[in-house]
Amino acid sequence: MFIQAILDLFGFSMETSFGFLTKDLEAFAPNVAATMEAINGGLQAFSYALLVILTLWNVVRTAGSYVELKRPEHIIKLLVRFILTKYAIGMAWTLVNGIFTITGALTAKAFLTSGLTDGNVWAGITAPDFGDDGIMGILSAAMSILNPLAQIPSLLLGLIGFIVAIVLSVTLLLTVIGRFFKIYLFAALSPIPLACFGSESTQSVGQNFLRAFAGVSLEGFIVGLAMIIFAAYSQAPLIDFGSVDIFQWLGSAADEMAYMYTLIFNMLLLLGIIKGADQVTHRIFGV
Repeated sequence: MFIQAILDLFGFSMETSFGFLTKDLEAFAPNVAATMEAINGGLQAFSYALLVILTLWNVVRTAGSYVELKRPEHIIKLLVRFILTKYAIGMAWTLVNGIFTITGALTAKAFLTSGLTDGNVWAGITAPDFGDDGIMGILSAAMSILNPLAQIPSLLLGLIGFIVAIVLSVTLLLTVIGRFFKIYLFAALSPIPLACFGSESTQSVGQNFLRAFAGVSLEGFIVGLAMIIFAAYSQAPLIDFGSVDIFQWLGSAADEMAYMYTLIFNMLLLLGIIKGADQVTHRIFGV
């Protein structure tokens, strides 16, 4: 009834998610990337001014006296910190894009190693033939003519299953796409937290930013691992509603409903793993 449409829908969402996970910031949304890069460049002037203020504050905070300021090692330390921070601000977009590119390469390598080259677990799968042309199909068609209400339960269950499949597929795509927009926000604002490396008292802000951005970027790698795990699981699923008799009251449509809801359960399992990707990064990076 709706099974082939569900297979095609799940396949589309998986393949599209795979394509997104293996793209860089410019390839995913060129217009958005160009706008965020322009904002990044516009914030650099403010970040340079903030760096000067923080450097002066660092001088006042770390130098106990004028005599200490005359020590060469102290001056060199302040100068090196200032130069490195200024360079990081100027290369902020390149820096965050480089971090994201590394995680994207890890994701692509994981997919290549696993053999899941397009991310579509359901590629080439067609809905089984449930005997619509057999005796039960003929009897079911006859019953639908004599008593149309007899087909309503299976029709409603099929429609509900298809709606749930649409929601799951859209949620999967939104999860993957939403991650990109979080990364764009991080990338656009990157000069400001990087400027905080100009002072020892505020460098923790920059460290937290880099750790948080690495965590958000790594979410794509974890989502890719979730898809790989699911691909291996789907070859021999632990849960199969066809092995139980919960749909036997539907008569000839029982096998079809069991197969459809097994697909939906497996997709729900995949979505649960993917939604837990941020929890994994929180535990790893503590952000």
